[in-house]
Amino acid sequence: MTRSTRLSPNPAIHFCSVFTLSLCALAVSGPACSSDPELASLVSGGGQPSSGGRPASSSGDSGSADPAGASGAAETGDSGAPSSGQGGGGTSAELAGAAGKPEAVPAACDQLTTWSNATSVSGVSSAARETLLALTPDELDLAFSRDGALYVAHRATQSASFASGSALAVPTGWSAAHGASLSADGKRLLLVSDPDQKRLGEWTRTSRTSPFSGAIDTTAFAIINQDADFTGKLYASPTIAAGDDQLFFNSSFLGADSTIVASSRSGTGTWSSPRTLSAGIFDGRAGQRRLPTGISADGRTLFYFNEESAEQEARFRATSSLTSPLYDMRSLGARRGATPNFACNRLYSESNGDLVVEND
Repeated sequence: MTRSTRLSPNPAIHFCSVFTLSLCALAVSGPACSSDPELASLVSGGGQPSSGGRPASSSGDSGSADPAGASGAAETGDSGAPSSGQGGGGTSAELAGAAGKPEAVPAACDQLTTWSNATSVSGVSSAARETLLALTPDELDLAFSRDGALYVAHRATQSASFASGSALAVPTGWSAAHGASLSADGKRLLLVSDPDQKRLGEWTRTSRTSPFSGAIDTTAFAIINQDADFTGKLYASPTIAAGDDQLFFNSSFLGADSTIVASSRSGTGTWSSPRTLSAGIFDGRAGQRRLPTGISADGRTLFYFNEESAEQEARFRATSSLTSPLYDMRSLGARRGATPNFACNRLYSESNGDLVVEND
């Protein structure tokens, strides 16, 4: 079921065409966002982002901003893909259409969505400080850190509370300190080597209710890791696409200049050599990185945290092809770690040390 486009009631929002060279800006009311890491709580603040007003460039390559999907994600099985056949199991290439042409269907994430009504994530939020790391598109598995310890929480249905269990004992030489990502089926947890940050690898489990065990497997990341060995690059904040065919992460050179790069693969093969994503758009020096946090199920919206502005941001593209530029930007203000569900009608993030979920 497709949701129709909803125009924002905010009169400060206008569209413009690149052919008229007009300028567009998204004005969002509220107090200015502080660069202080202790951001105002979205729960106490009514769920509205602070100072979202950052200009979004207009691009002729931009696709429709209309959302797709029902009001909630479809019921899923253990594979993590909705049983209707519309789920995260479809590859980004399939969702993009032939030759990377703009999709005939509306984008999953609407650029004008106003996220609100933030509530704490049941079964996860506590008096301790939590950091959101990853969410499966079906909302059944969630990876987070609590006071620095790694947890992966699971629930049987989207309406149930998460069961977080005990902290995971990560194999030596690896941690979630530099980010983590879950595969759509919840059975693989992607981690970054620690403290060197030069390797990506995955930790596995046999089912979504089984513990992660064994050694970290780096086989599928051989080319990516070799690139770091040769160039001295450091990796952080990996994010796997729902189709398991694209991987986004931050790559920095000797801890200084950084950008977001992407790798691709077919099936369960080896990930390709990383390529720069939208040259110049995601560049940042030390302490000013752009860190991927989530990717929409159709691969057309990238969520990332901007260390320079201390704000969560999202960028949009016409297709899920890696060559499709991510130009149009929307600030999501005082959030961190934002990642959407499959239908992109719920957004999970961290607010002042608490994990929250919002509705569109």
